[in-house]
Amino acid sequence: MAAPVVSIGPLAWSLGTVLLVAGVAAALAVAAFLHRRGRARVEPALWALLVLALLAARIAFVARWWPPYAAAPLSMLDPRDGGFSPWAGVVALLLGALVLGGRRPPLRLPLAMSLAGGLGVWGFGLLVVARLDAATHTPLPALTLRDLDDRPVALRGFAGKPAVVNLWATWCPPCRREMPVLVEAQRARRDVHVVFVDQGESAAEVRAFFAVSALRPEHVLIDAGQSLAQQMNVRVFPTTLFFDANGVLRSMHVGALSPATLAAEMRRIVPGAGSAPVHAGVSR
Repeated sequence: MAAPVVSIGPLAWSLGTVLLVAGVAAALAVAAFLHRRGRARVEPALWALLVLALLAARIAFVARWWPPYAAAPLSMLDPRDGGFSPWAGVVALLLGALVLGGRRPPLRLPLAMSLAGGLGVWGFGLLVVARLDAATHTPLPALTLRDLDDRPVALRGFAGKPAVVNLWATWCPPCRREMPVLVEAQRARRDVHVVFVDQGESAAEVRAFFAVSALRPEHVLIDAGQSLAQQMNVRVFPTTLFFDANGVLRSMHVGALSPATLAAEMRRIVPGAGSAPVHAGVSR
């Protein structure tokens, strides 16, 4: 399922984050309504359960993709890669609610109703997104860009294999942080096209960056007018688009990828994709 970006004022959030916030807001609204009707106050319990669910979701994801994290153990403490297992979080949330309800009977009804409201909003949002995604089948954009030697390259020419299209810029610290991961994937996974599309810069600027970084990626394209970002409604760099072999968008990751989150996203476009490539270091 593709995960588009939602712009709220100057901020751009992944749709998964927006749905989570909407679910939390719904649960708190139900709790406040019931409290005004004389039921026990459950807002502190809801916040505690949210923390428990997020911790469980992160731990489950790290356990699932342990080999990449084992190569860099401190990276498991950095949730900025977006590595969470939602269903593990839901199970922890429900188990925590059962324990609280068993110990404090007055919390049972308001807690159950609040969680039902929050999970209902979150689940309905996921269902709507899945249906819309199935209906749209966003294809590889019909854009022709330039490589570092100023030769024209059509993006749709990468169809036929799964394609990972990374929108980045040399001035972007998270882009530089994730690039060794993608370069290693490009080297290790010859069954996948990994394409780097620089946004808003010149070929000379990109060449200068690679000269000092010692990275030597293939398929580096220049999008000086940021046409790809505009067409895909990308507001934040880095953003990585995952297309299947038919050139259909299956996922969109906002922010820097870790080896584990790259492996998880690869499974959406490559049948039987396994563990992520080993982290190749960080370019400064």
